[in-house]
Amino acid sequence: MSLTVAFTRTSLSGAPRLLTTTTSSTTSVPQHRHFSTGKASPESEKEEQYRLAVVAANASIPTKLNQIADRPGAKKMMKRVGRGPGSGMGKTATRGHKGQRARSGWSSRGFEGGQTPHYKRMRKFGFSNAMFARRYALVNLDRLQLWIDSGRIDATQLITLKELLKSGCVGRLRRNQKNIKLLAAGAETFTSKINIEVGQASGKAIEIINKLGGSVRLVHYNHVGIRSILHPEKFPHKPYMPPAPKRMNRKLRYPMEQPDQHPEWLAEHVSATPPPQAVAEEEQLEE
Repeated sequence: MSLTVAFTRTSLSGAPRLLTTTTSSTTSVPQHRHFSTGKASPESEKEEQYRLAVVAANASIPTKLNQIADRPGAKKMMKRVGRGPGSGMGKTATRGHKGQRARSGWSSRGFEGGQTPHYKRMRKFGFSNAMFARRYALVNLDRLQLWIDSGRIDATQLITLKELLKSGCVGRLRRNQKNIKLLAAGAETFTSKINIEVGQASGKAIEIINKLGGSVRLVHYNHVGIRSILHPEKFPHKPYMPPAPKRMNRKLRYPMEQPDQHPEWLAEHVSATPPPQAVAEEEQLEE
């Protein structure tokens, strides 16, 4: 615990000034109790009374913005080397003369003077799948509601990955982030009926949106598909949007669907009239 003692002194302008003296002790006020009675000792009672008196004294002094400052020692000056002999850290800049440590690029991390280091002496076992984890950019329901209320997202239209990124609701997909995941934080403030497409969503978020009459569609984009949506000018012929791999969906609680194809791709690759074989099969199914 930090114990602050306050004194007041009149400055040159005549306004009261707050002076603090800080002493550090343990994280909590020690309660000295008698082993037989179990009551707090007089020393701890005096400390508590003293602390309350200090708090009352500080509260009685009006606080101004120009009086707010960090405590002494909270900030340290940066070590400036190579700025002349007067500082004692000039010329060789505290590195000494020559040698490996005087050169750039040297690091002592893991080096133990030439003996076999600890990370080589210890036995290695087990494995980790952390490098294969699927990472998503997260967005919560309260943030989504804020974007809808401020008019940055139109709740009457389908909210897609492009809309979330373009409006700034999700900053950007960082390294190794494959899609966007919707979470249910701030569900008590969410009141909009929306239709949204994301990569993944929590069960509670899906339940809340469905209860309000909306819908959540989980779609899969590979890196080429996401790039074609965010930068369509780089794809004169829109790529094919593949479905989610079966091995991926087997491991997911909520499987992902194939996203809608680009209209340009459909116009180029899909004919307006279905083939005769497909028409015959539909007639058989109707019969």
